[in-house]
Amino acid sequence: MKISVRNKVDQLGLRGRRMEGQILKSAGSVVAAKVAGNINRSKTKSPTYVHLQDAIKVSATRTNEYGERAVQVGATKDKSYILKFLELGTSKMSPQLPLTQGIEESKDEVAAVIKEGVKRIFSQ
Repeated sequence: MKISVRNKVDQLGLRGRRMEGQILKSAGSVVAAKVAGNINRSKTKSPTYVHLQDAIKVSATRTNEYGERAVQVGATKDKSYILKFLELGTSKMSPQLPLTQGIEESKDEVAAVIKEGVKRIFSQ
């Protein structure tokens, strides 16, 4: 009998959904760290200023209409426009691609986090 990860999570009930959420959140944190590492820190030294590197966050786990769960990685609302300009470029600045590079750099680490998480789910 072949058991999928989705079936095992459903069998575990609330505990399985919590474990799945924790795994997704930790995988998102890996991506967020890589994306933040690809962004240069601004020279502003004001104590109230929030740098774009510090504004990269991982969302809570969300379920779409098909039952798929995911997290989103990106900048907070007040800094998202800056990240858009860095990713896509402007008429005077070429794209720096911090999101694209961060995703590419973190693929192996994310796969390892998810693989370890699946092992933990199946060991329950």
